[in-house]
Amino acid sequence: MKEVFVKKYWEEEDVLFYIHFRKGEAIRQVEKTSEGVTFLSTESHLQEGSMLYDQSLDELDLVESDFISKYEFDEIWDNR
Repeated sequence: MKEVFVKKYWEEEDVLFYIHFRKGEAIRQVEKTSEGVTFLSTESHLQEGSMLYDQSLDELDLVESDFISKYEFDEIWDNR
């Protein structure tokens, strides 16, 4: 089971995303904005105007520096 962890900044909306993918699909996501932090998962995929990423991992335009470790993702996720 392939797991991938991504950290990506979306400049247009000033949002920093942390996304955990399993088999190419997002299963957990953290969104950091100036207004706060939102935690999304397959169990809770909609919250406060945010939605769990619903496209394939292949749809993202990623560079090597966008990939992070499971440890780095879990540090953010566990700080709820």
